[in-house]
Amino acid sequence: MAQAIFRSILLVSGSSVYGLLDYGDMIADTTRVSAYARALEARITPSSVVLDIGTGPGFLALLACRAGAARVYAVEPDDVIQVAREVAAANGFTDRIQFVQAVTTDVVLPERVDGIVADIRGTLPLFGRSLVSVVDARSRLLKPGGWIVPARDTIWAALASSTAAHKRIIQAWTTEYGFDLSAVRVRAANQWSRQRLDADDLLVEPQCWAVLDYDSLQGPNVSGPMNWTIEHAAVGHGFGVWFDAETAPGIGFSNSPASHERLVYGQGFFAWPDPIALLPGDEVRIHLRADLIEDDYLWGWDTQVVDGASGRAKAAYRQSSWLAAQPNRERLRKRADTFVPRLNEAARIDRCILDLMHQRMPSGEIATQILAAFPSSFKNWDAALTRVGDLSDRYSE
Repeated sequence: MAQAIFRSILLVSGSSVYGLLDYGDMIADTTRVSAYARALEARITPSSVVLDIGTGPGFLALLACRAGAARVYAVEPDDVIQVAREVAAANGFTDRIQFVQAVTTDVVLPERVDGIVADIRGTLPLFGRSLVSVVDARSRLLKPGGWIVPARDTIWAALASSTAAHKRIIQAWTTEYGFDLSAVRVRAANQWSRQRLDADDLLVEPQCWAVLDYDSLQGPNVSGPMNWTIEHAAVGHGFGVWFDAETAPGIGFSNSPASHERLVYGQGFFAWPDPIALLPGDEVRIHLRADLIEDDYLWGWDTQVVDGASGRAKAAYRQSSWLAAQPNRERLRKRADTFVPRLNEAARIDRCILDLMHQRMPSGEIATQILAAFPSSFKNWDAALTRVGDLSDRYSE
């Protein structure tokens, strides 16, 4: 039941996408770019056909061409693909890159490719439908024995002490004005965030939570336990999660807080509701899970801290991004299977526009008729034409 409601919340709230400045940050990350460039140079031959999943402004497709690829299929659902076409032309690769505006799972290529390249992660590799896209492309579009860049991502975690991160997430909701913001605080405590952790923030040796081997990965969901015994007294605020990438054998990068590099991704920080005084001998048990629901992940993390001296529970938390969700009750009501919909004004306008489109009427004439039929809904003919154009963009061939 909880997952069904979470799915409904996702469907009415939309999903996040990269912006141009995000792509700029990725390209400016020289450690990341070098690892991809060297992997492509090691894999690509003059006859190679490459698929670039989520090409954005086309940078990885350019690297594939520079490495000698014969053809690159660059797939991107967002309008940034128009920029990628201009970039390809400016660099003389128009004849070698074929751009496809779609999600990869909807794409059918005229041939199977020799290799796949993608960086459609967020802070962590579990980001939207990224894993689904890679697994699908591997099974449908990649030649047997083909390669994938990156080859694998290894996800690590460690307990962390970060007063600044905890204050930003949890303590920010306690103010000098005396207002009760506990409803916000509870939700904030149940969502992880991107932070910049340092090596000194880590309280224990990192443990591997998951290995995503893209040659054999079967599904997008990940779950697993981690256990630590505290060696030195400290105050714990939660735990950090990051990944190491292997783009090709012997080539890759680490996003660890202990790395000397400050990569674009940052680290995920899973804050506890309260700081915990950890003493030598205390045992900390965490079970972290991530389940893909529609286009986003439902995260859950259970923490148990056992006193090393007495063996009694010192703290126990069950946290989940489900508890951080902010459901719109009216929208959820309208998505219920018992709800009987009745078209509102906006739906009647859209239905009329679609009916006139079906009659093969030009957009300008449709706008004229819509303005006449619904004069209170449009300021002028231009506004009506904009509404027609929006539907034309979405539904016309």
